[in-house]
Amino acid sequence: MLVRLGYVVRRHRERLQFSQEGFADHIGVHRTYYGNIERSKQNPTLWNLQRIALGLRISLSDLLAEAEALDLERAVREPPAPPRRGRPPGSKSR
Repeated sequence: MLVRLGYVVRRHRERLQFSQEGFADHIGVHRTYYGNIERSKQNPTLWNLQRIALGLRISLSDLLAEAEALDLERAVREPPAPPRRGRPPGSKSR
């Protein structure tokens, strides 16, 4: 469940275009603690899961249900694309 939760949290954070550090600051937790949650190395408390869910603009029950339903084998095979930085494709500098 921790691995699934890490994948789901990361996907929602990236959808909101937050860096790990920026999101950790946004929800008021230490950046290494938050990063360890995404990497499934930290078992978050219920209190911190609620903070994460609020920061992601999703209910805690929906966050946990999504993590529980996640097809882990598929998620590992198809990791999320990293956030895009720089100019959009096809744009040229002047």
